[in-house]
Amino acid sequence: MLVFLYVLAAMGVAYWARLDGRRPGTWFLLAILLTPLGGSIALMIRTRLGH
Repeated sequence: MLVFLYVLAAMGVAYWARLDGRRPGTWFLLAILLTPLGGSIALMIRTRLGH
């Protein structure tokens, strides 16, 4: 169950990346490797910096 929620949260990061016009596959893998919270924080910083 915990693994399911972990992957679901990583998919949420990928969806957010797609909405921002970024590559969702890359952000999904990043969220899996860093944890979904770390991936979402990285995406938020990346979006705010405009890169």
